[in-house]
Amino acid sequence: TLQLYRYDRVVRASLIIAALLIPFSFWYIQPNFGKLFSERTLLHLGEVARWAFPPDFSQLPLSEWLELSAVTVAMSLLAIAGAGLLALVLSFPSAHNFLLPGGLLVPSTAGLFHRILGWAVLLIARSILLVARSIPPPVWALLFIFILFPGILPGAAALGMYTLGILGRLMAEVVENLDDRPLTALKALGARGDDIFTYGILPLSSPRFLAYGLYRWEEAIRATVVVGLVGAGGLGHLLTEQLSSFDYRGVFTTLIVFVTLIFLVDQISAAVRRTFREN
Repeated sequence: TLQLYRYDRVVRASLIIAALLIPFSFWYIQPNFGKLFSERTLLHLGEVARWAFPPDFSQLPLSEWLELSAVTVAMSLLAIAGAGLLALVLSFPSAHNFLLPGGLLVPSTAGLFHRILGWAVLLIARSILLVARSIPPPVWALLFIFILFPGILPGAAALGMYTLGILGRLMAEVVENLDDRPLTALKALGARGDDIFTYGILPLSSPRFLAYGLYRWEEAIRATVVVGLVGAGGLGHLLTEQLSSFDYRGVFTTLIVFVTLIFLVDQISAAVRRTFREN
């Protein structure tokens, strides 16, 4: 009860601070929304629209469009596969209720050594996830391109590092909010720590893990444009070349292909989630 009370106080204080910061931000930045509908803005918008329409898919042969789309999907799959495995490993020790005394696996009567070890593992795991998600994908991409040279692998590694930070944190939240009643029942039946993890924690966490993993895969597909802007390949790299040459018709065409690709990925993700829900 005390823990819930403290949590409610933190949430309440955060909402109050956010409510105060929003008007302060508008006052400090003083945005001029009139520029959005100014004559100059509408004139430039009309010019860009004339240059962009109609889309021209004949700029590239169909085989090249398919190849660039395949590279984009491959980059996102490599990223989510690596990030998902590492996030799965780091999410459990990143949860406060996993290795700390009184948690899911360690009794509250654990000695000083287990307390120090639990906190050390927690801080290390959380620090890794924090660093991974604090550095934006373009910066990760520049670092990996410098090390590995341009291509699919540095782009996938950049997306994977950032996705690891986000996905690991989401998975840790899942573990921290698990219903502990089934786990308590396993403990009462004499189950050991590895049995509790295998038959309790993992099955309870897996559906949410899968949902977050598929969601982050969709996000990784979108982020391939960002890492493509720094030379990581795929449709994003083509988009960079078109933007640098002010080829607005090509940009619009590439965006249509990209949005279509995202729509297909979203449908696949929804079908997988629906299958797991039904089963």
